[in-house]
Amino acid sequence: MKNNLNYSDFLKVVFSNFDKKGVSAGLVSICIELPCIDLFDTYELYVDKYSFSSFLEEENKLSYIALEKCKYLTLEGPNKFKVAKEFTSESFKNLINLSDESNTYALSKIIYFFSFSENLKKKYSSCDVPGLEVILPKILIIKNNNRCWLRINAHVEGKSSLRSLTEEFWSIRNQILYPKKQKSKNNFDYPKMSYFTSSLELSNNYLKQLINKGIQLVEEDILEKIVLASRVKIALKNKLYLIQILKKLKNNQPNTYKYVWKRNGKDITFGASPEKLFSFHKPNLILEAIAGTVSSNLNPDSLLESTKDLKEHNYVVHYLIDCLKFLKINNYIKSALKVTSFGEISHLQTLICAKIDSICPFDLLRILHPSPAVCGSPKKKAINWINTLESFSRGNYASPMGWVDSEGNSEFIVAIRGARYIDQHLEFIAGSGIVKGSIANKEIEEIQLKFKSLVKQIFLAKTTK
Repeated sequence: MKNNLNYSDFLKVVFSNFDKKGVSAGLVSICIELPCIDLFDTYELYVDKYSFSSFLEEENKLSYIALEKCKYLTLEGPNKFKVAKEFTSESFKNLINLSDESNTYALSKIIYFFSFSENLKKKYSSCDVPGLEVILPKILIIKNNNRCWLRINAHVEGKSSLRSLTEEFWSIRNQILYPKKQKSKNNFDYPKMSYFTSSLELSNNYLKQLINKGIQLVEEDILEKIVLASRVKIALKNKLYLIQILKKLKNNQPNTYKYVWKRNGKDITFGASPEKLFSFHKPNLILEAIAGTVSSNLNPDSLLESTKDLKEHNYVVHYLIDCLKFLKINNYIKSALKVTSFGEISHLQTLICAKIDSICPFDLLRILHPSPAVCGSPKKKAINWINTLESFSRGNYASPMGWVDSEGNSEFIVAIRGARYIDQHLEFIAGSGIVKGSIANKEIEEIQLKFKSLVKQIFLAKTTK
């Protein structure tokens, strides 16, 4: 529905569509177009109001704010992609669309956050994440380029219930279009950068041992590549001013995907990932290989001449192509290799594109994750060594986060270059890819560079809009 409707006309359209469906109750979805809005400012209106929220922003591409859960499922253990597929199929089958909106980008969407690996431990700590979180949001605000939509999903029982839902929907619309001024929250006091640096230095002995073991594994031909990660935790007793951090990430880390998964006010995962696992907008399927790293302050083009970085990157490219061939997709096109800057860090980047009529996004997830960009090669051996060598559970680090819509279009990023706020602590995880030719000190410097690129956005200076 267009954004120039008044409430009376809007209500007539919704009731008319409800009558045409011939139902008296069910799970309904209503959508209306909005004038173009700023997603960061809009998210600020609601981030403290709703216990659950999720945010995903790619500049000038499809982005969203999701608020509250209409329908959801969490899963511990195996078969997470199969369960996600079943939940999605059932939910879209039962969803009754009461809007005339036909724009593909405005379609109903279900959102997902997976864990890096199956959590098969018998006992769970309070910090463990589920293997799968899948949510049909109650409120979904969608933006693509300069067009925006508001969608609401809810169960209704008859027209009285439907009218109440439309009133709530219209109230949210007006809040978005005519927001009350927010008080400035720029004067927050976070720990000094030196506090993080000292915490990072304390982990150096462990990190050196870890990286040296990874180098030994590839030099002895036990593995071709392994991505090993380190974690740093620091106390944060003040409130996490999430929107200010997101705005700094937007300003200072271009070409990244800003993301948030807020389980509640005490458990929030956020970051700015440089890596998209795949996107499928019929008929265009795009896979993305990101591997090989250098500071943008040095000579980024040196990556194109680095044997080690090219080798690391090529493992990812070959893996993605093998996955396509396994799915019998042979008409792919590989882009030219290039260096892309993501703020302070630059990476080698290759896109692999294909045109197909349809594909199951959960088949793609099952086959693609985890790629050598975040795991290693061969995959199963690398996962086993990661679980053996790393002293912590990766949780959602390097996991797929994204969405699938009612027509099967989908996008998933890889949740790296981020942090988790949990139990009044901030947890940072960063890793590096180890292949033959890797030098321990260089790998440690790479991990520290990745840590600091995010930490600076949190601990340094005040936010500018």
